Amino acid sequence: MPIRRMAVLVKLLRNLKIPRWSTLLPVLFYLVFITCILMIAFPANQSGEDTKEGRKKSHADRQDDDSSLNSVLENVSEERLQDLAEAFSKADTNGDKHLSIQELAKYINFKIRDHIDSAIRNNPTLFVEIDLKPRDGLVSWDEYQMFTLREKGIHESYMKKKLFDTLDRKIKESLARDKAVWMEAARTDPMSLTLDEFLSFKHPESSTVNLLNLVDDILRQFDMDGDDKLTIGEFSDVLPNGVADSSNKKIILSQSERERKEEFTKIIDKNHDNKADRGELLAYVDPRHPRYAIQEASTLFTLADKNGDAKLTLQEMIAKSSIFISSKMINTAESFHDEF
Repeated sequence: MPIRRMAVLVKLLRNLKIPRWSTLLPVLFYLVFITCILMIAFPANQSGEDTKEGRKKSHADRQDDDSSLNSVLENVSEERLQDLAEAFSKADTNGDKHLSIQELAKYINFKIRDHIDSAIRNNPTLFVEIDLKPRDGLVSWDEYQMFTLREKGIHESYMKKKLFDTLDRKIKESLARDKAVWMEAARTDPMSLTLDEFLSFKHPESSTVNLLNLVDDILRQFDMDGDDKLTIGEFSDVLPNGVADSSNKKIILSQSERERKEEFTKIIDKNHDNKADRGELLAYVDPRHPRYAIQEASTLFTLADKNGDAKLTLQEMIAKSSIFISSKMINTAESFHDEF
């Protein structure tokens, strides 16, 4: 190829009748040299093959991604996909098809507040609906059990032991779990609940009384001098293994001493007197406090942000659908009841 090009150049120069061959010879050598370099650097066949190979690889990557997504979609029901898509759309406040951790935390906090407000608002209505025999301003265990069976389409005659024993095992286990929670909520009479106690029973995360009990638990565990207040040293004190008393699962605290100190300074001690009183601790344990939403959003990002770009796509959410479905982003009530 270079020789042919050189011959053409020589012929062209002859036709142009340009004298002084010695002057043009270096130019010709330079052109030949450049041509050879270009051919070595960019061989025509190899370049085409590389381009095709690159296209094949890119196409294969896309096929792998599509295959992975399709595999996930096969295991996700249409109802779940709709729930995820709807929640994603509502959380994506700037409409860029990505969720930042701030957007996710803000949406989770909204869901938590909405759930708690609804629970408090609907509690009296449900209480009156159950309080029937007799209508005495108390809900007895028999009244609640009868209501539960009725909700499941089972006749109240199954309250009798012989028929009760024939009920499905899952129904009996569900009632047994309710009875255990009932006994914790009943403070005046083990067989009946007042309106406030009923709220503690159905929605412990919504009950001020229940939250005050959490404050008591924190003070009991960390208030070393018994002054009914916590200093930063008392609050940040952890056991040798670095965690709070694991036997009390209702105390939801940060695990490290450094995190506790930061929370005490930035979140709990609102009046900056270097002590946390009951009011400040009550605000701290209230699930409506933004810290809960921020912690959950951070956890979800850690588990779902596959490419680590600090943004979540709907595809990444779908890939971890079971985690999001069970989170407060989608199933707020059930998530709370697993914690309290």
